Amino acid sequence: MGFDFDRMAPSYDEHRQGKGPYYETLLGLLQAQQANRVLELGAGTGNNTLAIHADYPCALHALEPSRAMLQQARQKSKAICCLQGDAIALPYQADAFDFLYGTYMLHHITALDALMGECYRVLNKGSVAFVTVSEDFIQNHPMNAWFPSFAKVDLARFQPIDEVCATMEQAGFGSVQFKHTYSPPRAIDESYVNKVANKFITTYALLPEAEFKAGVAQLKEDVATPGKIKTTIVREATLVWGYKSAK
Repeated sequence: MGFDFDRMAPSYDEHRQGKGPYYETLLGLLQAQQANRVLELGAGTGNNTLAIHADYPCALHALEPSRAMLQQARQKSKAICCLQGDAIALPYQADAFDFLYGTYMLHHITALDALMGECYRVLNKGSVAFVTVSEDFIQNHPMNAWFPSFAKVDLARFQPIDEVCATMEQAGFGSVQFKHTYSPPRAIDESYVNKVANKFITTYALLPEAEFKAGVAQLKEDVATPGKIKTTIVREATLVWGYKSAK
């Protein structure tokens, strides 16, 4: 895979935070469902878990395959039920939840049909929602200018939005839809370069090491030259969701 989430756990929060441009839409879906039993898949160190629980108090469960990441999450709150497990073999009974969501975890799943089938099984009624990114966002990402393999790496692992929607529908979910959300533009500055240098997203861990080092060096040089970089970073997130009707 090229990276180790257990090894990343101690420093993960230094460069990754919860929420994002998708957050208000995700929270709105949760509020509209008036869900009480909620499950987050791929909870990581619990940044989104804590945000959701603060804004929408509920019986929140967090599932994460990495033991070390989960340990970080547990240290942040005792009010959330954290469990180590696999998203395509969910350790929960059927109809156990009213709402299920995951942020930036679909691209770590190779069996999308198995995941959606498990989500349908454990959801009683209500919504399932996933945050991912579109192919257009990957192809047009500014970092392609410094890392030639950037798009190739992510296009190989991020499922196309229409595939996610189709797999949801095949699992039985209805009214499947998606929404592209965007953050305000931010400068490519020293702060951003520091995040890149620390491989704040797993894409950088999957680049050839020589390419990564060369790209970071050129990025630092360009940032240090006033006016050299004219483009900005606009974070895009695509929220895909569907519904399971009452039996």
